[in-house]
Amino acid sequence: SSFVLMRMRNCFYVDKTPYIKRLIESGSFVQLITRPRRFGKSLFLDTLRTYLAVNPANPEDVSRQKVLFENLAIAEDAEFCRTYMGRVPVFFLSMKGFTGPSFSYALGKICKKIAAAVNEYSYLLESPRLTDNEKGTLQDYFALNSSSLLADERRAWLTASSFLPDILYCLTKHFGRPAMLLIDEYDVPLEKAASSGYYAEMRNFIRDFLSVLKPEDAPLAGGLPVLEKAVLTGCLRVSKESIFTGVNNFSVNTVCSTNENLAASIGFTEDEVKKLLNYYGLADRSKDVKAWYDGYRFGSSEIYSPWDVLSFCQDALASNDAKTAEPDNYWINTSSNDAIDEFLGFLTEEDAGRMQTLLDGGSIELNINEQLTYSDFVQHKSEDFWTLLLFTGYLTVDKYLGGKNYLLRIPNEEIRQTFRSRVSARFSSQNAAFAAHGIKLAEAAVTGNASRMAEVLEPLLRTYVSVRDSATRAPAENYYHGFLSALFACAGSRIQDFRSNAESGNGYADIIFSSGSGPDRCGVVIEIKRAARQEDLPDAVDEALRQVDKKDYSEALRRIRCSKYFAYGIAFCGKTCEVGGGELKQIAR
Repeated sequence: SSFVLMRMRNCFYVDKTPYIKRLIESGSFVQLITRPRRFGKSLFLDTLRTYLAVNPANPEDVSRQKVLFENLAIAEDAEFCRTYMGRVPVFFLSMKGFTGPSFSYALGKICKKIAAAVNEYSYLLESPRLTDNEKGTLQDYFALNSSSLLADERRAWLTASSFLPDILYCLTKHFGRPAMLLIDEYDVPLEKAASSGYYAEMRNFIRDFLSVLKPEDAPLAGGLPVLEKAVLTGCLRVSKESIFTGVNNFSVNTVCSTNENLAASIGFTEDEVKKLLNYYGLADRSKDVKAWYDGYRFGSSEIYSPWDVLSFCQDALASNDAKTAEPDNYWINTSSNDAIDEFLGFLTEEDAGRMQTLLDGGSIELNINEQLTYSDFVQHKSEDFWTLLLFTGYLTVDKYLGGKNYLLRIPNEEIRQTFRSRVSARFSSQNAAFAAHGIKLAEAAVTGNASRMAEVLEPLLRTYVSVRDSATRAPAENYYHGFLSALFACAGSRIQDFRSNAESGNGYADIIFSSGSGPDRCGVVIEIKRAARQEDLPDAVDEALRQVDKKDYSEALRRIRCSKYFAYGIAFCGKTCEVGGGELKQIAR
Protein backbone atom coordinates (compact mmCIF):
# COMPACT_ATOMS: atom_id res chain seq x y z
CA SER A 1 0.00 0.00 0.00
CA SER A 2 3.04 2.32 -0.09
CA PHE A 3 3.55 4.15 -3.39
CA VAL A 4 6.99 5.39 -2.30
CA LEU A 5 8.30 1.91 -1.51
CA MET A 6 6.97 0.53 -4.80
CA ARG A 7 8.82 3.21 -6.76
CA MET A 8 12.00 2.98 -4.69
CA ARG A 9 12.13 -0.79 -5.14
CA ASN A 10 11.39 -0.53 -8.87
CA CYS A 11 8.27 -2.68 -8.57
CA PHE A 12 5.86 -3.13 -11.44
CA TYR A 13 3.38 -0.26 -11.01
CA VAL A 14 0.03 -0.09 -12.77
CA ASP A 15 -0.22 3.63 -13.52
CA LYS A 16 -3.36 5.10 -11.92
CA THR A 17 -2.00 8.65 -11.80
CA PRO A 18 -4.34 9.97 -14.57
CA TYR A 19 -7.13 9.68 -12.02
CA ILE A 20 -5.41 12.17 -9.71
CA LYS A 21 -6.37 15.04 -12.01
CA ARG A 22 -9.88 13.68 -12.55
CA LEU A 23 -10.38 13.45 -8.81
CA ILE A 24 -8.99 16.89 -7.97
CA GLU A 25 -10.93 18.63 -10.74
CA SER A 26 -14.18 16.74 -10.21
CA GLY A 27 -15.76 19.70 -8.41
CA SER A 28 -16.82 17.58 -5.42
CA PHE A 29 -15.95 18.92 -1.98
CA VAL A 30 -16.19 15.42 -0.45
CA GLN A 31 -15.51 12.37 -2.63
CA LEU A 32 -16.27 8.89 -1.30
CA ILE A 33 -14.96 5.89 -3.27
CA THR A 34 -16.10 2.42 -2.23
CA ARG A 35 -14.62 -0.80 -3.55
CA PRO A 36 -14.17 -4.34 -2.17
CA ARG A 37 -11.16 -5.09 0.00
CA ARG A 38 -7.87 -5.99 -1.70
CA PHE A 39 -8.63 -3.79 -4.70
CA GLY A 40 -5.96 -1.14 -4.09
CA LYS A 41 -7.84 1.66 -2.31
CA SER A 42 -5.04 2.29 0.20
CA LEU A 43 -2.38 2.42 -2.52
CA PHE A 44 -4.46 4.87 -4.55
CA LEU A 45 -4.83 7.20 -1.55
CA ASP A 46 -1.14 6.92 -0.72
CA THR A 47 -0.28 7.80 -4.33
CA LEU A 48 -2.54 10.85 -4.09
CA ARG A 49 -0.92 11.90 -0.81
CA THR A 50 2.61 11.49 -2.15
CA TYR A 51 1.81 13.54 -5.24
CA LEU A 52 0.14 16.42 -3.39
CA ALA A 53 1.96 16.73 -0.07
CA VAL A 54 4.10 19.82 0.44
CA ASN A 55 7.62 19.45 1.84
CA PRO A 56 7.45 21.11 5.30
CA ALA A 57 11.21 21.74 5.39
CA ASN A 58 11.17 23.51 2.01
CA PRO A 59 7.71 24.16 0.54
CA GLU A 60 9.19 25.10 -2.85
CA ASP A 61 11.09 21.83 -3.22
CA VAL A 62 9.24 19.27 -5.38
CA SER A 63 12.33 17.31 -6.42
CA ARG A 64 11.21 14.20 -4.54
CA GLN A 65 7.89 14.08 -6.40
CA LYS A 66 9.62 14.63 -9.74
CA VAL A 67 11.73 11.53 -9.16
CA LEU A 68 8.88 9.37 -7.86
CA PHE A 69 6.44 10.32 -10.63
CA GLU A 70 8.95 10.34 -13.49
CA ASN A 71 7.62 8.57 -16.60
CA LEU A 72 4.11 8.31 -15.13
CA ALA A 73 1.12 9.83 -16.94
CA ILE A 74 0.50 12.65 -14.47
CA ALA A 75 4.02 14.04 -15.02
CA GLU A 76 3.12 14.86 -18.63
CA ASP A 77 0.64 17.54 -17.49
CA ALA A 78 3.11 20.32 -16.62
CA GLU A 79 0.48 22.95 -15.80
CA PHE A 80 -1.41 20.67 -13.39
CA CYS A 81 1.87 19.67 -11.75
CA ARG A 82 2.86 23.30 -11.20
CA THR A 83 -0.41 23.86 -9.35
CA TYR A 84 -0.69 20.66 -7.31
CA MET A 85 2.43 18.51 -7.25
CA GLY A 86 4.06 19.04 -3.85
CA ARG A 87 2.02 22.19 -3.29
CA VAL A 88 -0.80 21.10 -0.96
CA PRO A 89 -0.84 20.59 2.84
CA VAL A 90 -2.29 17.09 3.30
CA PHE A 91 -3.51 15.15 6.31
CA PHE A 92 -3.85 11.39 5.80
CA LEU A 93 -5.45 9.00 8.28
CA SER A 94 -6.40 5.34 8.13
CA MET A 95 -9.34 4.47 10.38
CA LYS A 96 -8.69 0.74 10.13
CA GLY A 97 -7.46 0.56 13.74
CA PHE A 98 -10.43 2.44 15.25
CA THR A 99 -11.82 -0.84 16.64
CA GLY A 100 -12.14 -2.94 19.78
CA PRO A 101 -14.47 -5.25 21.73
CA SER A 102 -16.15 -2.23 23.40
CA PHE A 103 -16.53 1.45 22.63
CA SER A 104 -14.25 2.47 25.50
CA TYR A 105 -11.53 0.16 24.19
CA ALA A 106 -11.96 1.46 20.62
CA LEU A 107 -11.89 5.09 21.80
CA GLY A 108 -8.59 4.39 23.55
CA LYS A 109 -7.12 3.04 20.31
CA ILE A 110 -8.44 6.07 18.40
CA CYS A 111 -6.72 8.43 20.83
CA LYS A 112 -3.44 6.54 20.57
CA LYS A 113 -3.61 6.54 16.78
CA ILE A 114 -4.23 10.28 16.69
CA ALA A 115 -1.28 10.85 19.03
CA ALA A 116 0.92 8.77 16.71
CA ALA A 117 -0.34 10.50 13.55
CA VAL A 118 0.21 14.02 14.86
CA ASN A 119 3.92 13.33 15.47
CA GLU A 120 4.50 13.73 11.74
CA TYR A 121 3.41 17.35 12.10
CA SER A 122 5.58 18.33 15.08
CA TYR A 123 7.16 21.04 12.91
CA LEU A 124 3.96 23.05 13.41
CA LEU A 125 4.99 23.66 17.03
CA GLU A 126 7.78 25.89 15.68
CA SER A 127 5.61 27.70 13.11
CA PRO A 128 5.95 31.50 13.23
CA ARG A 129 2.41 31.77 11.86
CA LEU A 130 0.72 29.98 14.77
CA THR A 131 -0.03 31.66 18.10
CA ASP A 132 1.04 30.18 21.42
CA ASN A 133 -2.58 29.22 22.15
CA GLU A 134 -2.85 27.40 18.81
CA LYS A 135 0.39 25.56 19.49
CA GLY A 136 -0.91 24.68 22.95
CA THR A 137 -4.05 23.19 21.42
CA LEU A 138 -1.91 21.17 19.05
CA GLN A 139 0.34 20.06 21.90
CA ASP A 140 -2.66 18.48 23.64
CA TYR A 141 -2.93 15.93 20.84
CA PHE A 142 0.63 14.73 21.37
CA ALA A 143 -0.47 13.64 24.86
CA LEU A 144 -3.78 12.16 23.74
CA ASN A 145 -2.64 8.65 24.66
CA SER A 146 -1.96 9.53 28.32
CA SER A 147 -3.58 7.18 30.83
CA SER A 148 -5.27 10.03 32.74
CA LEU A 149 -7.05 11.25 29.61
CA LEU A 150 -8.06 7.78 28.46
CA ALA A 151 -9.59 7.11 31.89
CA ASP A 152 -12.07 9.94 31.29
CA GLU A 153 -14.20 8.75 28.35
CA ARG A 154 -16.13 12.00 27.96
CA ARG A 155 -12.95 14.08 27.89
CA ALA A 156 -11.27 11.65 25.48
CA TRP A 157 -14.34 11.81 23.17
CA LEU A 158 -14.39 15.62 23.15
CA THR A 159 -10.64 15.91 22.55
CA ALA A 160 -10.43 13.24 19.83
CA SER A 161 -13.55 14.47 18.00
CA SER A 162 -12.03 17.99 17.74
CA PHE A 163 -8.79 16.79 16.19
CA LEU A 164 -9.46 17.13 12.46
CA PRO A 165 -10.62 20.78 12.53
CA ASP A 166 -7.61 21.69 14.69
CA ILE A 167 -4.92 19.94 12.63
CA LEU A 168 -6.39 21.22 9.35
CA TYR A 169 -6.57 24.74 10.80
CA CYS A 170 -2.88 24.63 11.79
CA LEU A 171 -1.82 23.25 8.39
CA THR A 172 -3.81 25.87 6.48
CA LYS A 173 -2.55 28.74 8.58
CA HIS A 174 1.08 27.58 8.44
CA PHE A 175 1.19 27.03 4.67
CA GLY A 176 -1.30 29.73 3.64
CA ARG A 177 -3.33 27.27 1.56
CA PRO A 178 -6.40 25.13 2.42
CA ALA A 179 -5.50 21.55 3.24
CA MET A 180 -6.74 18.29 1.76
CA LEU A 181 -8.02 15.45 3.96
CA LEU A 182 -7.53 11.81 2.93
CA ILE A 183 -9.22 9.10 5.01
CA ASP A 184 -8.83 5.39 4.32
CA GLU A 185 -11.11 2.58 5.59
CA TYR A 186 -13.60 5.08 6.97
CA ASP A 187 -16.28 2.39 7.48
CA VAL A 188 -14.20 -0.21 9.36
CA PRO A 189 -15.00 1.27 12.82
CA LEU A 190 -18.73 1.10 12.04
CA GLU A 191 -18.50 -2.49 10.80
CA LYS A 192 -16.66 -3.69 13.90
CA ALA A 193 -18.91 -1.67 16.23
CA ALA A 194 -22.04 -3.23 14.70
CA SER A 195 -20.71 -6.75 15.23
CA SER A 196 -19.60 -5.96 18.80
CA GLY A 197 -22.76 -4.21 19.97
CA TYR A 198 -21.79 -0.54 20.22
CA TYR A 199 -22.78 0.77 16.80
CA ALA A 200 -24.79 3.77 18.08
CA GLU A 201 -21.87 5.09 20.16
CA MET A 202 -19.37 4.69 17.32
CA ARG A 203 -21.75 6.23 14.77
CA ASN A 204 -22.20 9.29 16.98
CA PHE A 205 -18.46 9.62 17.53
CA ILE A 206 -17.62 9.30 13.82
CA ARG A 207 -20.30 11.88 13.04
CA ASP A 208 -18.58 14.31 15.43
CA PHE A 209 -15.11 13.31 14.24
CA LEU A 210 -15.96 14.06 10.60
CA SER A 211 -17.90 17.25 11.31
CA VAL A 212 -15.12 19.22 9.56
CA LEU A 213 -16.69 18.00 6.31
CA LYS A 214 -19.61 20.34 6.96
CA PRO A 215 -18.56 23.85 5.86
CA GLU A 216 -20.51 25.57 8.63
CA ASP A 217 -18.68 23.50 11.27
CA ALA A 218 -15.18 24.01 9.83
CA PRO A 219 -13.13 26.98 11.11
CA LEU A 220 -11.43 29.62 8.98
CA ALA A 221 -7.67 30.17 9.08
CA GLY A 222 -6.67 33.70 8.11
CA GLY A 223 -9.92 34.05 6.20
CA LEU A 224 -9.31 30.79 4.31
CA PRO A 225 -11.44 27.64 4.63
CA VAL A 226 -9.30 24.96 6.27
CA LEU A 227 -10.43 22.24 3.85
CA GLU A 228 -10.04 22.33 0.09
CA LYS A 229 -11.20 18.79 -0.54
CA ALA A 230 -11.73 15.47 1.27
CA VAL A 231 -11.36 11.99 -0.22
CA LEU A 232 -12.57 8.92 1.69
CA THR A 233 -12.38 5.24 0.80
CA GLY A 234 -14.11 2.17 2.22
CA CYS A 235 -16.10 -0.93 1.29
CA LEU A 236 -19.63 0.22 2.05
CA ARG A 237 -21.31 3.46 1.11
CA VAL A 238 -23.11 3.84 4.49
CA SER A 239 -26.25 5.95 4.57
CA LYS A 240 -25.55 9.67 4.34
CA GLU A 241 -28.01 10.21 7.17
CA SER A 242 -25.95 8.06 9.54
CA ILE A 243 -22.69 10.06 9.61
CA PHE A 244 -22.64 12.53 6.70
CA THR A 245 -25.70 14.58 7.63
CA GLY A 246 -25.22 18.19 6.56
CA VAL A 247 -22.29 17.50 4.20
CA ASN A 248 -22.73 19.46 0.97
CA ASN A 249 -21.30 18.76 -2.50
CA PHE A 250 -20.92 15.12 -1.51
CA SER A 251 -20.10 12.70 -4.36
CA VAL A 252 -20.09 8.92 -4.12
CA ASN A 253 -18.54 6.44 -6.52
CA THR A 254 -19.55 2.86 -5.69
CA VAL A 255 -19.57 -0.50 -7.44
CA CYS A 256 -23.05 0.51 -8.70
CA SER A 257 -22.15 3.96 -10.01
CA THR A 258 -22.64 4.69 -13.70
CA ASN A 259 -20.24 7.68 -13.51
CA GLU A 260 -17.23 6.76 -15.66
CA ASN A 261 -14.88 9.42 -14.31
CA LEU A 262 -13.39 7.25 -11.54
CA ALA A 263 -14.72 3.82 -12.51
CA ALA A 264 -11.31 2.31 -13.28
CA SER A 265 -9.32 4.31 -10.72
CA ILE A 266 -9.13 1.26 -8.42
CA GLY A 267 -8.66 -2.27 -9.74
CA PHE A 268 -6.96 -3.49 -12.94
CA THR A 269 -8.44 -3.05 -16.41
CA GLU A 270 -8.02 -5.73 -19.08
CA ASP A 271 -5.32 -3.71 -20.88
CA GLU A 272 -3.42 -3.24 -17.61
CA VAL A 273 -3.54 -6.98 -16.91
CA LYS A 274 -2.29 -7.79 -20.43
CA LYS A 275 0.71 -5.49 -19.94
CA LEU A 276 1.41 -7.09 -16.56
CA LEU A 277 1.26 -10.64 -17.95
CA ASN A 278 3.43 -9.69 -20.94
CA TYR A 279 6.02 -8.10 -18.66
CA TYR A 280 6.38 -11.32 -16.66
CA GLY A 281 6.24 -13.65 -19.66
CA LEU A 282 2.81 -14.98 -18.71
CA ALA A 283 0.82 -13.85 -21.75
CA ASP A 284 -0.18 -17.48 -22.43
CA ARG A 285 -2.04 -17.54 -19.11
CA SER A 286 -4.42 -14.67 -19.96
CA LYS A 287 -7.45 -16.97 -20.43
CA ASP A 288 -6.95 -18.59 -17.02
CA VAL A 289 -6.45 -15.21 -15.34
CA LYS A 290 -9.57 -13.83 -17.01
CA ALA A 291 -11.73 -16.80 -16.02
CA TRP A 292 -10.56 -16.81 -12.41
CA TYR A 293 -9.97 -13.17 -11.49
CA ASP A 294 -11.84 -10.94 -13.97
CA GLY A 295 -15.56 -10.31 -14.20
CA TYR A 296 -16.10 -7.22 -12.08
CA ARG A 297 -17.88 -4.30 -13.69
CA PHE A 298 -17.59 -0.77 -12.32
CA GLY A 299 -19.48 1.64 -14.56
CA SER A 300 -18.77 0.25 -18.03
CA SER A 301 -15.20 -0.78 -17.11
CA GLU A 302 -14.24 -4.44 -16.94
CA ILE A 303 -12.11 -4.87 -13.81
CA TYR A 304 -9.86 -7.62 -12.49
CA SER A 305 -9.16 -8.18 -8.79
CA PRO A 306 -5.59 -6.81 -8.34
CA TRP A 307 -4.61 -8.89 -5.32
CA ASP A 308 -5.57 -12.13 -7.03
CA VAL A 309 -3.84 -11.32 -10.32
CA LEU A 310 -0.62 -10.38 -8.53
CA SER A 311 -0.77 -13.44 -6.27
CA PHE A 312 -1.24 -15.72 -9.27
CA CYS A 313 1.72 -14.15 -11.11
CA GLN A 314 3.92 -14.51 -8.06
CA ASP A 315 3.00 -18.17 -7.51
CA ALA A 316 3.22 -19.06 -11.20
CA LEU A 317 6.71 -17.54 -11.53
CA ALA A 318 7.84 -19.41 -8.41
CA SER A 319 6.51 -22.77 -9.68
CA ASN A 320 8.36 -25.38 -11.69
CA ASP A 321 6.35 -24.52 -14.80
CA ALA A 322 4.64 -21.13 -15.01
CA LYS A 323 2.71 -22.23 -18.10
CA THR A 324 0.87 -25.02 -16.26
CA ALA A 325 0.63 -23.67 -12.71
CA GLU A 326 -2.96 -24.06 -11.51
CA PRO A 327 -4.91 -20.89 -10.59
CA ASP A 328 -5.58 -20.76 -6.87
CA ASN A 329 -8.36 -19.30 -4.72
CA TYR A 330 -6.71 -16.38 -2.91
CA TRP A 331 -9.98 -14.65 -2.04
CA ILE A 332 -11.18 -17.31 0.38
CA ASN A 333 -8.09 -16.87 2.55
CA THR A 334 -7.79 -13.08 2.47
CA SER A 335 -11.38 -11.84 2.67
CA SER A 336 -13.78 -12.45 5.53
CA ASN A 337 -16.51 -14.96 4.69
CA ASP A 338 -18.50 -14.16 7.84
CA ALA A 339 -21.13 -12.36 5.76
CA ILE A 340 -21.97 -15.53 3.84
CA ASP A 341 -21.85 -17.78 6.89
CA GLU A 342 -24.14 -15.60 9.02
CA PHE A 343 -26.81 -15.01 6.39
CA LEU A 344 -26.99 -18.59 5.16
CA GLY A 345 -29.02 -19.46 8.24
CA PHE A 346 -31.66 -16.87 7.30
CA LEU A 347 -32.10 -17.45 3.57
CA THR A 348 -35.65 -18.00 2.35
CA GLU A 349 -36.51 -20.59 -0.27
CA GLU A 350 -36.50 -17.78 -2.84
CA ASP A 351 -32.99 -16.76 -1.75
CA ALA A 352 -31.80 -20.36 -1.96
CA GLY A 353 -33.08 -20.50 -5.53
CA ARG A 354 -31.20 -17.31 -6.35
CA MET A 355 -28.04 -18.77 -4.87
CA GLN A 356 -28.37 -21.84 -7.08
CA THR A 357 -28.92 -19.66 -10.15
CA LEU A 358 -25.72 -17.77 -9.36
CA LEU A 359 -23.72 -20.95 -8.81
CA ASP A 360 -24.99 -22.23 -12.17
CA GLY A 361 -23.56 -19.13 -13.89
CA GLY A 362 -26.79 -17.15 -14.21
CA SER A 363 -27.81 -13.65 -13.15
CA ILE A 364 -30.45 -12.63 -10.63
CA GLU A 365 -32.58 -9.49 -10.53
CA LEU A 366 -32.50 -7.69 -7.18
CA ASN A 367 -33.40 -4.45 -5.47
CA ILE A 368 -30.17 -3.09 -3.95
CA ASN A 369 -30.23 -0.99 -0.80
CA GLU A 370 -27.33 1.44 -1.27
CA GLN A 371 -28.41 3.40 1.80
CA LEU A 372 -28.03 0.61 4.33
CA THR A 373 -25.95 0.92 7.49
CA TYR A 374 -23.94 -1.73 9.29
CA SER A 375 -26.54 -1.77 12.07
CA ASP A 376 -29.12 -2.97 9.50
CA PHE A 377 -27.38 -6.33 9.14
CA VAL A 378 -28.65 -7.66 12.46
CA GLN A 379 -32.15 -7.70 10.95
CA HIS A 380 -31.00 -10.25 8.34
CA LYS A 381 -33.13 -8.81 5.56
CA SER A 382 -32.70 -10.52 2.21
CA GLU A 383 -32.15 -7.19 0.41
CA ASP A 384 -29.32 -6.28 2.79
CA PHE A 385 -27.66 -9.68 2.39
CA TRP A 386 -27.38 -9.34 -1.39
CA THR A 387 -26.32 -5.69 -1.10
CA LEU A 388 -23.54 -6.68 1.28
CA LEU A 389 -22.33 -9.39 -1.10
CA LEU A 390 -22.28 -6.87 -3.95
CA PHE A 391 -20.30 -4.21 -2.08
CA THR A 392 -17.80 -6.67 -0.63
CA GLY A 393 -16.93 -8.23 -3.99
CA TYR A 394 -18.80 -11.54 -3.92
CA LEU A 395 -21.14 -10.31 -6.66
CA THR A 396 -20.91 -7.73 -9.42
CA VAL A 397 -23.37 -5.76 -11.54
CA ASP A 398 -24.28 -7.50 -14.78
CA LYS A 399 -26.73 -4.82 -15.88
CA TYR A 400 -28.41 -1.77 -14.38
CA LEU A 401 -32.19 -2.03 -14.83
CA GLY A 402 -33.20 1.39 -13.49
CA GLY A 403 -34.21 2.66 -10.07
CA LYS A 404 -32.72 0.37 -7.43
CA ASN A 405 -32.94 -2.71 -9.62
CA TYR A 406 -29.87 -4.56 -10.91
CA LEU A 407 -28.96 -7.81 -12.54
CA LEU A 408 -26.19 -9.38 -10.43
CA ARG A 409 -23.87 -12.31 -11.07
CA ILE A 410 -20.86 -14.03 -9.56
CA PRO A 411 -17.85 -12.33 -11.20
CA ASN A 412 -15.48 -15.26 -11.74
CA GLU A 413 -14.50 -18.85 -10.99
CA GLU A 414 -12.62 -17.92 -7.83
CA ILE A 415 -15.71 -16.42 -6.20
CA ARG A 416 -17.89 -19.26 -7.47
CA GLN A 417 -15.55 -21.70 -5.72
CA THR A 418 -15.72 -19.63 -2.56
CA PHE A 419 -19.52 -19.78 -2.57
CA ARG A 420 -19.57 -23.50 -3.19
CA SER A 421 -17.15 -24.22 -0.35
CA ARG A 422 -19.04 -22.02 2.14
CA VAL A 423 -22.47 -23.35 1.16
CA SER A 424 -21.20 -26.92 1.24
CA ALA A 425 -19.64 -26.41 4.67
CA ARG A 426 -22.75 -24.73 6.02
CA PHE A 427 -25.06 -27.55 4.94
CA SER A 428 -22.77 -30.53 5.52
CA SER A 429 -24.17 -33.52 7.42
CA GLN A 430 -22.34 -32.43 10.57
CA ASN A 431 -23.85 -28.96 10.44
CA ALA A 432 -27.25 -30.39 9.59
CA ALA A 433 -27.16 -32.24 12.93
CA PHE A 434 -26.16 -29.03 14.68
CA ALA A 435 -28.98 -27.18 12.90
CA ALA A 436 -31.53 -29.65 14.29
CA HIS A 437 -30.58 -28.55 17.80
CA GLY A 438 -31.12 -24.91 16.81
CA ILE A 439 -34.64 -25.74 15.66
CA LYS A 440 -35.39 -27.53 18.95
CA LEU A 441 -34.05 -24.58 20.96
CA ALA A 442 -36.21 -22.09 19.03
CA GLU A 443 -39.32 -24.27 19.39
CA ALA A 444 -38.80 -24.49 23.16
CA ALA A 445 -38.30 -20.72 23.41
CA VAL A 446 -41.52 -19.82 21.57
CA THR A 447 -43.58 -22.19 23.74
CA GLY A 448 -42.31 -20.91 27.08
CA ASN A 449 -40.43 -24.10 27.91
CA ALA A 450 -37.30 -22.94 29.78
CA SER A 451 -36.42 -26.40 31.09
CA ARG A 452 -36.53 -27.82 27.54
CA MET A 453 -34.14 -25.06 26.42
CA ALA A 454 -31.67 -26.16 29.10
CA GLU A 455 -32.06 -29.80 27.99
CA VAL A 456 -31.12 -28.81 24.43
CA LEU A 457 -28.17 -26.66 25.47
CA GLU A 458 -26.37 -28.78 28.06
CA PRO A 459 -25.21 -31.67 25.81
CA LEU A 460 -24.14 -29.14 23.17
CA LEU A 461 -22.04 -27.27 25.74
CA ARG A 462 -20.26 -30.48 26.64
CA THR A 463 -19.56 -31.18 22.98
CA TYR A 464 -18.74 -27.77 21.54
CA VAL A 465 -17.53 -25.60 24.42
CA SER A 466 -13.96 -25.65 25.69
CA VAL A 467 -12.82 -23.85 28.83
CA ARG A 468 -10.49 -21.89 26.55
CA ASP A 469 -13.45 -20.62 24.49
CA SER A 470 -14.49 -18.23 27.26
CA ALA A 471 -11.02 -17.53 28.62
CA THR A 472 -10.41 -14.47 26.48
CA ARG A 473 -9.85 -10.78 27.15
CA ALA A 474 -13.25 -9.99 25.66
CA PRO A 475 -16.34 -9.79 27.93
CA ALA A 476 -17.02 -13.24 29.36
CA GLU A 477 -20.51 -13.54 27.83
CA ASN A 478 -19.28 -12.94 24.27
CA TYR A 479 -18.49 -16.57 23.45
CA TYR A 480 -21.82 -17.86 24.77
CA HIS A 481 -23.61 -15.04 22.95
CA GLY A 482 -22.05 -16.14 19.65
CA PHE A 483 -22.81 -19.78 20.41
CA LEU A 484 -26.52 -19.04 20.96
CA SER A 485 -26.69 -16.79 17.89
CA ALA A 486 -25.27 -19.63 15.76
CA LEU A 487 -27.88 -22.02 17.12
CA PHE A 488 -30.79 -19.68 16.46
CA ALA A 489 -29.42 -18.97 12.98
CA CYS A 490 -30.01 -22.67 12.27
CA ALA A 491 -33.73 -22.26 12.98
CA GLY A 492 -34.12 -20.68 9.53
CA SER A 493 -37.63 -19.58 8.63
CA ARG A 494 -39.04 -20.78 11.97
CA ILE A 495 -38.01 -17.46 13.45
CA GLN A 496 -38.02 -13.90 12.08
CA ASP A 497 -36.66 -10.50 13.05
CA PHE A 498 -33.59 -12.04 14.68
CA ARG A 499 -31.40 -9.32 16.19
CA SER A 500 -28.26 -9.55 18.28
CA ASN A 501 -27.31 -6.70 20.66
CA ALA A 502 -30.57 -5.05 19.68
CA GLU A 503 -31.40 -1.53 20.85
CA SER A 504 -34.61 -1.90 22.85
CA GLY A 505 -36.21 0.00 25.70
CA ASN A 506 -33.47 1.59 27.79
CA GLY A 507 -30.56 -0.52 26.59
CA TYR A 508 -29.42 -3.32 24.31
CA ALA A 509 -30.95 -6.77 24.56
CA ASP A 510 -28.59 -9.67 23.86
CA ILE A 511 -30.97 -11.60 21.56
CA ILE A 512 -34.44 -10.79 20.23
CA PHE A 513 -36.56 -12.61 17.65
CA SER A 514 -40.17 -13.36 16.72
CA SER A 515 -42.03 -16.41 15.43
CA GLY A 516 -45.30 -16.94 13.65
CA SER A 517 -47.56 -14.31 12.08
CA GLY A 518 -50.78 -12.43 12.65
CA PRO A 519 -52.56 -13.03 15.96
CA ASP A 520 -50.25 -15.97 16.70
CA ARG A 521 -47.05 -13.98 16.44
CA CYS A 522 -44.90 -14.24 19.55
CA GLY A 523 -41.65 -12.57 20.54
CA VAL A 524 -38.63 -13.72 22.54
CA VAL A 525 -36.00 -11.72 24.40
CA ILE A 526 -32.93 -13.38 25.92
CA GLU A 527 -30.37 -11.92 28.32
CA ILE A 528 -27.10 -13.81 28.79
CA LYS A 529 -24.95 -13.94 31.92
CA ARG A 530 -21.89 -15.88 32.98
CA ALA A 531 -21.35 -17.12 36.52
CA ALA A 532 -17.94 -17.75 38.06
CA ARG A 533 -19.26 -20.78 39.99
CA GLN A 534 -22.02 -23.29 39.29
CA GLU A 535 -23.76 -22.46 42.56
CA ASP A 536 -24.10 -18.86 41.33
CA LEU A 537 -26.11 -19.83 38.23
CA PRO A 538 -29.60 -19.28 39.77
CA ASP A 539 -28.63 -15.78 40.96
CA ALA A 540 -27.21 -14.95 37.51
CA VAL A 541 -30.49 -16.05 35.88
CA ASP A 542 -32.47 -13.86 38.27
CA GLU A 543 -30.16 -10.93 37.53
CA ALA A 544 -30.70 -11.40 33.79
CA LEU A 545 -34.50 -11.43 34.18
CA ARG A 546 -34.44 -8.33 36.38
CA GLN A 547 -32.38 -6.58 33.68
CA VAL A 548 -34.94 -7.49 31.00
CA ASP A 549 -37.69 -6.03 33.20
CA LYS A 550 -35.83 -2.94 34.41
CA LYS A 551 -34.58 -1.91 30.96
CA ASP A 552 -37.86 -2.80 29.23
CA TYR A 553 -36.23 -4.99 26.58
CA SER A 554 -39.66 -6.15 25.42
CA GLU A 555 -40.18 -2.72 23.84
CA ALA A 556 -38.71 -3.99 20.55
CA LEU A 557 -41.23 -6.85 20.54
CA ARG A 558 -44.10 -4.42 21.05
CA ARG A 559 -42.87 -2.43 18.05
CA ILE A 560 -43.25 -5.46 15.79
CA ARG A 561 -46.71 -6.18 17.26
CA CYS A 562 -46.16 -9.54 18.91
CA SER A 563 -49.22 -10.89 20.75
CA LYS A 564 -47.18 -12.98 23.21
CA TYR A 565 -43.89 -12.17 24.87
CA PHE A 566 -41.34 -14.56 26.33
CA ALA A 567 -38.28 -13.52 28.31
CA TYR A 568 -35.41 -15.76 29.34
CA GLY A 569 -32.31 -15.38 31.42
CA ILE A 570 -29.60 -17.87 30.44
CA ALA A 571 -26.58 -18.18 32.73
CA PHE A 572 -23.47 -20.14 31.75
CA CYS A 573 -20.58 -21.52 33.75
CA GLY A 574 -18.05 -23.48 31.71
CA LYS A 575 -19.91 -26.42 30.18
CA THR A 576 -23.08 -25.98 32.24
CA CYS A 577 -26.01 -23.60 32.09
CA GLU A 578 -29.32 -22.71 33.69
CA VAL A 579 -32.34 -21.21 31.94
CA GLY A 580 -35.14 -19.30 33.65
CA GLY A 581 -38.14 -17.29 32.56
CA GLY A 582 -41.11 -17.85 30.36
CA GLU A 583 -44.10 -15.77 29.32
CA LEU A 584 -43.22 -12.18 30.15
CA LYS A 585 -46.18 -11.54 32.45
CA GLN A 586 -44.80 -14.22 34.80
CA ILE A 587 -41.73 -12.14 35.62
CA ALA A 588 -43.12 -8.61 35.35
CA ARG A 589 -42.82 -6.43 38.46
